Amino acid sequence: MSDRQNPHVDFYSHETGEPFQSCIACGLPLDDPEVPYLVAKSFRGPECIFEYAICDLCRSTMAREFSEESRQRLAEFFQQRVNIGQRSALLTLGPVADPWIAACAACGTPRQDAASFSLGAVFLANEMIFDPYPLCLCGKCEEDIQNLISKKTRDIWDDFVETHFEGPPAHLLDLPAGGKPVLF
Repeated sequence: MSDRQNPHVDFYSHETGEPFQSCIACGLPLDDPEVPYLVAKSFRGPECIFEYAICDLCRSTMAREFSEESRQRLAEFFQQRVNIGQRSALLTLGPVADPWIAACAACGTPRQDAASFSLGAVFLANEMIFDPYPLCLCGKCEEDIQNLISKKTRDIWDDFVETHFEGPPAHLLDLPAGGKPVLF
């Protein structure tokens, strides 16, 4: 099967060329069909500059630490800017990620036209779960999101990045949203 025929290839690790094996936060193996996990990847042009997989328990735990204001603003952003009905109609195309990530879910900018973007998908073992994921957010929409979150939430994300990634502090990373967190 060629890479483009594999519906998951966009969510493989760029480091290994294979599916992610464990949760970045707790180390849980990601092959358990009972434990969902999120894969998040950020790109500047065609270059993947940031990627991770996190189990749902760790993701939920971190999200609960976010300020109530940030959680509410994030929910409002997605309710107002992402057309869930339109995305759900993509289910008729079958279990292929490409139509879901061809453009920014919030503004419709084609992925190939975005200077930076992030991708997110939810999996159970090696099976991608569809609706509303997978999704793409362009750098501009990510910046809009970052303008909505509180300092407390930004600090929690920065701590996550500094704990789990080598390199400069989170606020200096060359992420699509200008060094601000990428949240899904």
